[in-house]
Amino acid sequence: MNLIDRYLQEVGRHLPRKKRQDILVELRSSLVDTLEDRVGGEPSEEEISQVLKEFGPPKEVAARYHPEGQYLIGPAYYPLFRLVVMIAVAAALGGQLLAWSVAVFLAGDPFQPLEVLAGLINTVPITFGYVVLVFLVLQRFDVQPELDDQPWDPGTLPQLEKGEEVKRGDLIAGLVFSILILVFVAFFPQWIGFIDSVGGTFYTNPVIQRYLGWIIASLLVSAALDVYLLWKGRWQLGTRIAKIAVNLFSIAVLGLLYQGHTQWLSQRDMGGFLMVIEQIPQMVEQGWEVLGMAAFQLAFLVVLIITGVETLILIYRLIRFQLEEGYPGEKLPLNG
Repeated sequence: MNLIDRYLQEVGRHLPRKKRQDILVELRSSLVDTLEDRVGGEPSEEEISQVLKEFGPPKEVAARYHPEGQYLIGPAYYPLFRLVVMIAVAAALGGQLLAWSVAVFLAGDPFQPLEVLAGLINTVPITFGYVVLVFLVLQRFDVQPELDDQPWDPGTLPQLEKGEEVKRGDLIAGLVFSILILVFVAFFPQWIGFIDSVGGTFYTNPVIQRYLGWIIASLLVSAALDVYLLWKGRWQLGTRIAKIAVNLFSIAVLGLLYQGHTQWLSQRDMGGFLMVIEQIPQMVEQGWEVLGMAAFQLAFLVVLIITGVETLILIYRLIRFQLEEGYPGEKLPLNG
């Protein structure tokens, strides 16, 4: 029944998450009943393949469980719509960044960071809106693009994937946060610091300026992994190891930032973290710059601890995953 499992896995990719398990149980029962009525005994792979062909391609089967009237873009169009949106947004953002780079570095135009940020923010909804309009027209006139003129073959179904599904909501929230921080750090590094009062003196953080390249690299690899996880949809051995590696890189960068702030404070006769708390009155006397740098030191220490705990949890889950699933593809014995 491996072919049925692969078929159900592919159908499940296109089903609504809340109803997925119930639908797959119902579909499996229907497939098994059909095979029992037709074959009676143990079916061959060829007989299973024939029944799957009669049920139809996974995307078409999944589309039957979506009530068309409740969707702006119907299930039959949604897989292609999602692909076109990703390509169109990436192309629009890339083209815009390229145009600004040419204008700044070749034409010698002044760099306007607020204009760049506003343009990037506006590009996504505008591009998304154009793609939606195109697909609304296609759906209205029932245009069905044939991307593959070959008959569907169950033998082309992907192999069964092991591992738990990723939490898309958490990944998307983390990705958005990483991109916002990345844009701010890359385009507005001179604004990273603190101010002593409204309309008062602004102090740029020199430690962050020193390690700016490492910060950007850490954010880039983290965002890239989140995008890949969203695409794959589930945790696997490789992605678990990659996530641990990315976290260790982040821990190294956070360690540099914490140590850099500690050195900066020690040069002004401020001690370690616990001593800094005791020395807050002296800091106020020395000025807001010292107090602000101590606040940054505390923030990086907290993030460092949180990232360390998260990494330990990831390592534990990797070990558990290996014990449950085995490598490669075979379960490891749990009892001797």
